[in-house]
Amino acid sequence: MISDRSLVPHWIAETDRAFAFLDIRPIRHGHSLVVPKSHAVDLSDVRPEDWDAACQLAQEVAALLRVRLGTTGENLLVASGPGSEQSVFHLHIHVIPRFREDDLRWNDWWQTKVRSIDGPDLIDLAASIRGSADSAHR
Repeated sequence: MISDRSLVPHWIAETDRAFAFLDIRPIRHGHSLVVPKSHAVDLSDVRPEDWDAACQLAQEVAALLRVRLGTTGENLLVASGPGSEQSVFHLHIHVIPRFREDDLRWNDWWQTKVRSIDGPDLIDLAASIRGSADSAHR
C-alpha cells in the first residue's frame, strides 16, 4: 500500500486518513502528492471524510513547503476520471510549489484555453447543471 511509510521513504506528512510524499517525477522541487489512505479511484469514489482529510493534509503540505523551501505559492491539481487524463488510479492531489517569478507560466497557458460564454448561456448552463431551470435563484 502506497501509504505505508516503510515502502515510501520519501514520505513527508501523515494523518490517520491521508498520506503525503514527494512525487518521483516532479515538475518543481518539492512537488508532492497527497492521497487518502482508503483506496478511491476518483472523486466519485472517495468518501467525504477521506477527501476532507486529503484536502486538509494538502493544506498542511503547502504550509510546510512555504516554511521549509521558501515557496511563495502553490498549485493544486487533481485528475479524476478518464476525461481528465488520470493515469494513476488512486485519487491523489498534486501540491506543486511555486515562486512568484518561476518559469512554469501556468496563467499564460490557461489564457490560451479560456473560452467566452455570454450571460444567458452561462445562466442556462448553470440551470442545466443544477437540474432545473426553476432553481435559478437558490
